[in-house]
Amino acid sequence: MNINATLIAQAVVMIVFVAICWRYIYPPILSVMKEREKRITDGLEAAKKADDSLEEAKLAFDKELIQAKAEAAEILDKANARASQIVSDASSKAEAEAEKILTSASTTIENETNKAKEELRQQMSDIIIDTTQKILGDEISKEKHEEILKKAAEEL
Repeated sequence: MNINATLIAQAVVMIVFVAICWRYIYPPILSVMKEREKRITDGLEAAKKADDSLEEAKLAFDKELIQAKAEAAEILDKANARASQIVSDASSKAEAEAEKILTSASTTIENETNKAKEELRQQMSDIIIDTTQKILGDEISKEKHEEILKKAAEEL
């Protein structure tokens, strides 16, 4: 191998080129690469944190959803119980009102029946008095009239 001036000059130029690159070109390239690596690492950490946060949010959401469903079921049960109570109360009131109406109707019927009987007795006594007057030919006094009514009522 023959070492000549060209080879030495090329070696010196190569060393100068490497030194210049080492001093002025590689540091900015390395800093850009380190910065990019840091950004990628930070991005990966942020993505991991976001995934963890998303998972926690999903768990919290599921917990809140279960709690909301339980509260809704409880409210629905209370509403159904209240509706049953209202229906029961309305039924009781309706029964009481029906009983009151029946009692009132019964009393009214009894009163009307007594009134009709009394009117019938009065009419009957008037007919009897008129008939008796025609048969006997004289007028009956008030005392005799009362006595006849008592006897007629006892016979009925």
